[in-house]
Amino acid sequence: MSLAYSRPAAVPHRAFRFAFIALLSLTAAAGGAYLYLRLSLPTTDGEITVPGLDAPVEVLRDEHGVPHIFAQSEADAQFALGFVHAQDRLWQLEMNRRIAAGRLAEVLGPGALDTDRFLRTLGIGRVAEANVRHLDDESRRLLAAYAAGVNAFLATRPVLPPEFWLIGVTPEPWSEVDSAGWGKMMAWDLGGNWRSELLRLQLARTLPTSAIQEFLPPYPGDAPIELPELRAFYGATGGSNSWVVSGAHTRSGKPLLANDPHLGLSAPGVWYFAHLHAPGLDAIGATLPGVPGIVIGRNSRLAWATTNTGPDVQDLYLERLDHAARYLAPEGWREFETRREIIRVKGAPDVELAVRVSRHGPVISDALQR
Repeated sequence: MSLAYSRPAAVPHRAFRFAFIALLSLTAAAGGAYLYLRLSLPTTDGEITVPGLDAPVEVLRDEHGVPHIFAQSEADAQFALGFVHAQDRLWQLEMNRRIAAGRLAEVLGPGALDTDRFLRTLGIGRVAEANVRHLDDESRRLLAAYAAGVNAFLATRPVLPPEFWLIGVTPEPWSEVDSAGWGKMMAWDLGGNWRSELLRLQLARTLPTSAIQEFLPPYPGDAPIELPELRAFYGATGGSNSWVVSGAHTRSGKPLLANDPHLGLSAPGVWYFAHLHAPGLDAIGATLPGVPGIVIGRNSRLAWATTNTGPDVQDLYLERLDHAARYLAPEGWREFETRREIIRVKGAPDVELAVRVSRHGPVISDALQR
């Protein structure tokens, strides 16, 4: 009788070596990514020397990370606000200015081209440039101080947030027009009644005016309320809300103001909480990254807020064309003004955009019909 034994199959040493190297590589990559993320976080301790300040500024962060800025002039306070905005929200600033300028396709590729076409047609950037030119000296000085603060942070050559590395973008110097452009974008977004006007136009192609009025009835402000029980419900759910409580009902005897702007959710958020203190200035509240000043907040004497009432602040006009280059004006046929812009597109050839402008403004249907 004989017995036969077989050895278990040996796992090649090469497989062990490969698995070990792969694990080591993954560990190194994870460690490198963690280190990069840590280095990209803002420095909130110590002292930083930057050009552009008239006097030293102190920035104290509370337990929530809110910066409390103590400066010896309002210009220096706005400078420091620009600095901390860039510290904490640099990628948001970059995207905000690209949205306003119609430059998203430069970093996001062809998928953002239609958005750029529309925003270039609107001419938000051109309007922002014109607004900055017509600002009074004091407003221009504070806007310039804020921009200098953003650029002072960029001059420290920080480790950029990971979004810049992932997309392959290097931030450009900030300008006063960048701030004005984002302010214009917020106004455009919150004053969006052009959409309802466009909807009325589309309905008018197939429905009589009487039917359109049933879908979108006009409600004059002094009209009697036919369904008063619905007023409270709509007021609690539609648009922005503000509440003021009389001092007769508060422990301090002073009135209380609460505000809910009802803006869309985003990450990072639209708002950035900050406190600005300087001679003649002591305000705390919500700021807009990219824009100087406190938009919603309070000082030692009063509080202020903002709500969107949905007014009719935008108008669409139908132009009668002779051909693509002319439209009918009161004095007869008039040539469109035409401006040409180049949209740079990541991973694709540049795109030339021709924008027709009538006496009423840009022809947005050229961008909407694509």
